[in-house]
Amino acid sequence: MPKVRKDLAQAFAEAKPNRLAAKYDAAGSSDEYKNYWAPSDALDADSANSFAVRQTLVKRSRYDVGNNGFSDGIASTYATDLIGRGPTLRMQTGSEGFNRLVELAWHYWCKEIQFRRKLWTIAHAKHVDGEGIGVMRTNRGLKNLVKLDWVLHETEQCQTPYLAYGEPGKIDGIQFDAFGNPEFYDFLKYHPGSNLTGLNYLQVPESIAAQYVTHWFKLRRPGQHRGIPECSSTLNLGASSRRWREATLAAAENIADFSIFIKTMFEPDEMDSVVPMSTLDIQKRMITALPAGYDAFQPKAEQPTAGHAEFSKTLINEQARPKSMPYNKAACDSSSYNYASGRLDHQTYYGHLNVDRDDCDDCVLDPMFSVWFDQAVMVYGWLGGNPDAIGDAAKSHLWDWPKHQAADIGSEADAADKKLKNGTSSIAAEFVASGMDPEDELIKTAESNGVTVDQQRQINMLQNLPQHVIPYVAQILGIAKPATQPTIPQPQGAETNG
Repeated sequence: MPKVRKDLAQAFAEAKPNRLAAKYDAAGSSDEYKNYWAPSDALDADSANSFAVRQTLVKRSRYDVGNNGFSDGIASTYATDLIGRGPTLRMQTGSEGFNRLVELAWHYWCKEIQFRRKLWTIAHAKHVDGEGIGVMRTNRGLKNLVKLDWVLHETEQCQTPYLAYGEPGKIDGIQFDAFGNPEFYDFLKYHPGSNLTGLNYLQVPESIAAQYVTHWFKLRRPGQHRGIPECSSTLNLGASSRRWREATLAAAENIADFSIFIKTMFEPDEMDSVVPMSTLDIQKRMITALPAGYDAFQPKAEQPTAGHAEFSKTLINEQARPKSMPYNKAACDSSSYNYASGRLDHQTYYGHLNVDRDDCDDCVLDPMFSVWFDQAVMVYGWLGGNPDAIGDAAKSHLWDWPKHQAADIGSEADAADKKLKNGTSSIAAEFVASGMDPEDELIKTAESNGVTVDQQRQINMLQNLPQHVIPYVAQILGIAKPATQPTIPQPQGAETNG
């Protein structure tokens, strides 16, 4: 090795690494912020969401929703926008007849167990309590041949009394396998806050296999298995809002309770004697004489202040922010909005709802359909009546959710028409986007027009082609050439071109 290179290598080896001088302000421990960061911890997700923490947050969340109209409205509006009229099943097997058969059987079963109503309830519980929990149980009282019912439970009922500290593979209410997947859920027979608990306070929980439990919560951290109220970050805002409202009202009432004050600048021995805190009746449309040395004045009402409305709006906006809900929807007030801002603010909200709907597919709808389909195969005798011999292809399905409401239906329809005509979309895709089953809608349209399904497909195709292309496509497909468009008569005296 040349001497120069050897000396350079030796210099690098002997050099001491310099400490990095950069740092994060938030990682410091200055007196200015030490109290703010004092509650921070290094717990894992399940330890941070312990039984005591969840119990406190759930109680306060329910209290806030029950006593704050905006908190209540945000929770109800979110559940309504998320669930709407409920998702519908769309089978994806190769047999259209079997698809219709399964979809109809699912629809009738859902109607009897009030599936949509229960789905709205657990969506509301997911926001207020942090998790929506349901158990699939056999209900012999159902008229449907499939005796499967969906029983909802509040979060407190899913717990393990006297759980040993630090037991591997178990947390409050759930037991896991080696990969962290739930195997069993523990449920108390009675809710801990029920008057039925009584002497059965020391309840032995019922262990239910995870395949029969639907557990829906917002997964925010790796390793998290229980949810906390989704409004936890804004719970104090509800309390601040009520304090602000009550303080403003009390200040206004204090001023209104005192019609007129009497003051004086004289010494007590220089004026007529008046008993402190005494009152003086004022007659309507009469001249009232005051004691010598006293003046009367009426206090000015200074509540609410000029910033009252803006402060209330800020609180409502922050309360709705965890759900990406726009202010006009949270406050039910669009007076400060124009049309463009109203549409723009809803984009993030609809994206939030779409993610939650996909979570619902995975955590609620698919597990329920799997159990229901196996029982339906046995009781209806589908595909031989043995669910163990049926492959995944026979269970292939999708869920169609109600379409988000559009503010401008005309603009949306024009956009869909353009996409159909330039080939970037299809009628089936537009039906799916609207939350409808394309095959079902095709059959309905064909019956309404008095044509066959195949003829309706051809009609749909020709309707979305440019006019000059229609005759050529019709000739290729062997379809009768459409009749020439009739000439529109011109009004008398009107000028025509050409």
